Amino acid sequence: MGLIRTTIPVCLTAGVLLLALLFLGGCAGEPGMTAYRQGDFAGALQEFGAEGTPEGDFAVGVMYGKGEGVKRDQAVAARWFRRAAERGHAGAQYNLGLLCFKGDGVAKDLKEAAFWFRRAADQGYAKAQVNLGLMYARGEGVDKELREAARWFRQAAENGNNGACFNLGLLYFKGEGVGKDHREAAHWFRLVAEQGDPRAQIFMGVMYARGDGVEKDRSKAEHWLRKAADQGSVRAKRYLRELDGNGTTPAS
Repeated sequence: MGLIRTTIPVCLTAGVLLLALLFLGGCAGEPGMTAYRQGDFAGALQEFGAEGTPEGDFAVGVMYGKGEGVKRDQAVAARWFRRAAERGHAGAQYNLGLLCFKGDGVAKDLKEAAFWFRRAADQGYAKAQVNLGLMYARGEGVDKELREAARWFRQAAENGNNGACFNLGLLYFKGEGVGKDHREAAHWFRLVAEQGDPRAQIFMGVMYARGDGVEKDRSKAEHWLRKAADQGSVRAKRYLRELDGNGTTPAS
């Protein structure tokens, strides 16, 4: 078997910088939800705003953020998110953190973004945990601290966040913030690879080809590289040719 010679690029994946999806089960009152489901956005907005609850305030913020029933206005969305966030609503804390991170509707303030991500992360909000981990990894809004990055990635990974699983695998692969442990890296990469992530599939393929963190196995190396190649990865296709050792892609 030919050796895969090319170095895998190792970098953290970006956080998900999008507004939270509207309304995870029961986060706002039924009259507003009924109006919303029926497409009566003006009625829903009125009901949510009249609730006086963090859930209702969050719902109004999302509708302004998405421009549903009103002109899209992130500054107004931020005010409603802040009202809900200050009363402990994790989704609002996360969204307000995102707006502060991007400077969208509010002044860009990475320290405040980190503050709100932490408030949501402390409540187990996985997307906030992975974003806080990224900020610690990059030194954005907080002092750069890879141990803290690894801690938050682990919490998010244990909550099922694929991006956190991948990033935690990278830290174990590189030995940054945690002891270098390619077996542990393979564990986290495998979880993401099984969900179809081509980056993790490439790592698994190369690690099986080299016997790095896993038992050397050509067929498993080809299996994972081919999965990534089937998604259009040029790098995976090149590694498959290297795996063959003859300059040709192994037969299916």
